[in-house]
Amino acid sequence: MEFKLNQILESTILLEGRKDDVIKKYGEEHKSLIDRLSQSDPSGNNKYLGWMTKTALGLLNKEEDILSADSIVKLVTDFDKRLPGIKNKDLNSYKSVFDLKAVVDEANAKAEEKRISKQAKKVFEDDDVIVYAPLTKEASCKYGSGSRWCISAKGDNYFDQYSKHSNFYFILNKNMNATNNPRDYKYALQWRFDNGGRELTWWDATDSSSTSTPSWVKPEVMKAIKDFDPVHLKLKLSAQLKEFIENPRINEYEKYRKAMSPEEIQLVINKMIKGNEALNSKMFSILVPDLNKSQKMEFIENYTKGQVNVSDFKKMRPYLNDSQTLKVAENNPTILNNYEIASKNFNDHFSDEEKYNLVKRLDTKKINNTDSKVLLKKWSMTPEERAKHQGSSFYVYLATPETYIKSLTKVDPLNPESYRTINMMKLEKQLEGSNMYGIKTKAGELDEYIGQPYEKFPSNVIDMINDSSTKI
Repeated sequence: MEFKLNQILESTILLEGRKDDVIKKYGEEHKSLIDRLSQSDPSGNNKYLGWMTKTALGLLNKEEDILSADSIVKLVTDFDKRLPGIKNKDLNSYKSVFDLKAVVDEANAKAEEKRISKQAKKVFEDDDVIVYAPLTKEASCKYGSGSRWCISAKGDNYFDQYSKHSNFYFILNKNMNATNNPRDYKYALQWRFDNGGRELTWWDATDSSSTSTPSWVKPEVMKAIKDFDPVHLKLKLSAQLKEFIENPRINEYEKYRKAMSPEEIQLVINKMIKGNEALNSKMFSILVPDLNKSQKMEFIENYTKGQVNVSDFKKMRPYLNDSQTLKVAENNPTILNNYEIASKNFNDHFSDEEKYNLVKRLDTKKINNTDSKVLLKKWSMTPEERAKHQGSSFYVYLATPETYIKSLTKVDPLNPESYRTINMMKLEKQLEGSNMYGIKTKAGELDEYIGQPYEKFPSNVIDMINDSSTKI
């Protein structure tokens, strides 16, 4: 126990020491950036912090574009991840981010090639022929490249769909190539297993089918395929499950859900929460039965930081607490252009102080809905400004020579509904040929006369209205 404690202490001293050195070198004014890079340093002990800071500040190579902190962290994280397959392991020796990126890209490509090669089984090989059994869509694309097979297409790929009823084998003739024998240099053998019997179809490289075995496919090749076929489906399902666990996608989650162990389910969920797919309400509804408390919190926390549209916010709102809801609006102010959301989910729900603090953090230039703009104006008021506003009342009315005051109506410049009321009265004014006036009074001073006929107005009230009204 003492030894482990010493290790922790030494590690902490090393961690902080390296960070302090970087801060001293590049200045306290960059401390927040350095802290952020330190927290994301994949080495765990700030081994890469100096290089990342120099790169983030544009000091590595001034002719290059300065990368964002997130881009630098991703690049260095990939470098650290692929370190066993990289010859030059000294990050500080890379004088250009593009030099490092080229090395990382090459290492990623090799790792990807190795990963996909494990998703196919070599069924047979001699001097003339090699046979692969692709177990996943990616392997089918790799080993079926150069053909027109739909199961090997990069776009609309039918491998998963056809694999429900068929096993596939790719047979390549080593003595032919696509230039000299564009049709016959490779074949896909489709072996159906869904109709009780067995049905064989041969597809040449141009995707033409036949039931006849190509002349260069020898009996020993067919025997190897037939011997392998009984385990093909089991291996294929296992490989597809393994590939899904390594690179999970939400649209396949329910497909593999029952085939995974509880531990695998948790691993997959953690990857998806931290992955490249946008977190949304559909993903949440699919995963929520399997989310533990911490995963649910992390999902929602990451969701609030991403891009959220109006439709998805409405679906996710029941799962968000107040602070999370405010965070979504802060990062996605355009959802407030939907007046229903701005009104019901924010104006009617949050306190004046919460809305005031939200507006201070919002990019209000992204709010272009008139009603929402009115609400934001209200939210941006200080308590003193609100109290002053509440100390006054605003009224509008129409007037004609026959009827001096008609349709006295109370409005509020901070209530979007009042603007609709005013617009309706403007329309009525045009139809009647009347005039429209507005008046500001002490709070509630004319409330008792709203909707009353002009004849019931006391003379002193009429005089006050006459003296204080402004023509609209």
